[in-house]
Amino acid sequence: MALRRLTIDFEALARGMAKQGSDEYDYYLDTHTGRVMRISTDVWNALEEGSTIAGSLNAWQQAELHEAQAVFSDTHGRYIPVPEDAEWDVQSMMSDFIETVPDMALRQKLMGAIAGRNAVRRFRDVLAHYPKAQQDWGHVQQDSQQQRAAQWLSDEGIVPVWASAVKS
Repeated sequence: MALRRLTIDFEALARGMAKQGSDEYDYYLDTHTGRVMRISTDVWNALEEGSTIAGSLNAWQQAELHEAQAVFSDTHGRYIPVPEDAEWDVQSMMSDFIETVPDMALRQKLMGAIAGRNAVRRFRDVLAHYPKAQQDWGHVQQDSQQQRAAQWLSDEGIVPVWASAVKS
């Protein structure tokens, strides 16, 4: 399959991946424009139930309904569902990050934080007191998410050109 370049807003795609699978919205990528579309469950329900309910939607939901109709009637694969970001192995990522921390005292605190229940919350609580390490962790997360997004897009035949500023 020949890969084609498509400009995509990384932050919009990252939000879609993080929130896909929620009960409120579904996210789709328009493979012609690179736009990440968010369609609410209310709009999907209106589409399924017909125009009587669709007439009671707000103006922004009317625009969303138009997009939902395009996704629903797409038979050429223009709109593809954004995958849920469920493959993220945060425990492994936190462990790998800890190994890069030069401050041994902080490293020990982080190792203690990831042992047991609520590891992510405790890990973040420790980092909250170390702004530089917290920033470094943010870069690690963003890099990882960007790699997962790029892999998914590659599987779909797309080479992303990130429209928003991302750390390379």
